[in-house]
Amino acid sequence: MKKKLLTLLLTGMMAVGMLAGCGGGGKSGGASAAAGEAAPLAEEKIDVLNQSETMRMAVVCLQGYTQPDSEFEHWMEERYNLDVQVIALPGWSDATAKITLLMADETQRPDIIWWWNMEKDFTDWVNAGLLVDVSAYMDRYTNMRDYYNSIDPGILFYASEENGSVYRIPGDIAEPACETLWIRQDWLDNLNLETPKTLDELEEVMYAFTSDDPDGNGIDDTYGLGGDGYDIRSFWPWIQGCGDGLGRDTFIKLEDGSYAYGPVSEDAKNWLGRVHKLYADGVITPNIVTDTDRDEEMANGGFGVTYSWVIYNNPSNGTMKSFYSTNPDAKWVPIDMVAGDNGNPQDEPASIGAWCYFGITNVCSDPERAYAIWDDMATPENYIHRRFGVEGRDYIDNGDGTYEIIHSGDGPENTEQGLGIKLFQDLFSRKDECNIENSEETAALFEKVKENSREAYTHTIEKKNPAKYEVNNELGTDLGDIVKEYMWGVISGSKSLDDWDSYVEEVNEAGLQDILDELSELHGAQMKQYEEYMAAQGK
Repeated sequence: MKKKLLTLLLTGMMAVGMLAGCGGGGKSGGASAAAGEAAPLAEEKIDVLNQSETMRMAVVCLQGYTQPDSEFEHWMEERYNLDVQVIALPGWSDATAKITLLMADETQRPDIIWWWNMEKDFTDWVNAGLLVDVSAYMDRYTNMRDYYNSIDPGILFYASEENGSVYRIPGDIAEPACETLWIRQDWLDNLNLETPKTLDELEEVMYAFTSDDPDGNGIDDTYGLGGDGYDIRSFWPWIQGCGDGLGRDTFIKLEDGSYAYGPVSEDAKNWLGRVHKLYADGVITPNIVTDTDRDEEMANGGFGVTYSWVIYNNPSNGTMKSFYSTNPDAKWVPIDMVAGDNGNPQDEPASIGAWCYFGITNVCSDPERAYAIWDDMATPENYIHRRFGVEGRDYIDNGDGTYEIIHSGDGPENTEQGLGIKLFQDLFSRKDECNIENSEETAALFEKVKENSREAYTHTIEKKNPAKYEVNNELGTDLGDIVKEYMWGVISGSKSLDDWDSYVEEVNEAGLQDILDELSELHGAQMKQYEEYMAAQGK
């Protein structure tokens, strides 16, 4: 799932000594690892709460509130006898370049590196011995491992190498399905409309929301559908509901075990035609064809249907709080996915694999102690503290399994008071009952969309080591650009479905069959490994 990021930049140049790695193992006795290998295990399990020697730990992070000298940073330092150095990355567009520079320079390389979507870089780091194999640590310090296995044993399959080594620790795993269909209940009530149950009914409601003044202000200022700009998943109700629901903008696995490309399927042509008509008729917000932010659009209002995050259901959600502050009489509600041509409504499945990772680098003088510290922070009580702050001040435990979030970490008090809520939140994030921000209703909604996405998930392709897919990596960008240009052109009206055959031919000429052949070979072999791994796990 991607969130907007705070872009706290590292001010000034850090001294080399601050970034050179862990300052010493103290009682743990950990030794530096050989390049790319796990350091030898200490004779006994490290007691991270009783270390006499201060260890310096430089940590790279992007997500969350990374102000220096925050309360949580001091909590870490006192609890584990650390000198923590927070290396904050710039925003999404510049972060990967900064990560690459940090990893390339041993004098600046941090002890804990965080990254996402850098598969080739990760492979290069492993081959160069820049990351430590933590698989032995996972067997000794088991909080993170046990959590991931409780969610899905496949998570660690996708994080491990073929020989069982683990150089990347999953940082954040999305829920099995993260989004649901939302509608303005107050607009339905104002127009005496029923909740739509089919794709046709949804479109009828959207036309009414656009033309019949659902907010009653006498101004023609409403739309049926809104969503993230330039993001095809905004149209998920049509993608899943047209034809067999296989017109997704990605490669898919068919029931017979073969592979196909969703954007050139007849299902894709079908849903593109329907969405184009809605856009041409003014039923969809015009700026959906530009790079706009869904949260901002949601807060601004003006549309009555969206396919968006389940977490909007939480009372503490910042987007909804912003929306209701200016629209106090409005009411967004989640509804069941509508049924389309196939009569089998599905929510969009998320990946089992992590969308981001973190790892211990070879400059860390005691990687076992570093791993043990992070594992201790993964316990339920410690996770709740570092993610949600201090009980009574930042959240209230109602004693009945429910919680009231006072400071979600999204408000100004977090930075103004230096609380540090959400610090390092994507360097291990729990999505179980420890995510106390989820209300009972939200937890139930996550479970509902999960169960309603499992059949769609059977067609999802997950790659354990994307860097190995050399044909795709060589041809995939150009092929994807062709698809994006055509799809968004059709939606906006600058291109025509009459040119569908020419578009498909262009995709084929860009090397589609070569990519499909590679998928069949590599992903097919990977799934055999997956079955063996799951069998060994007893799943």
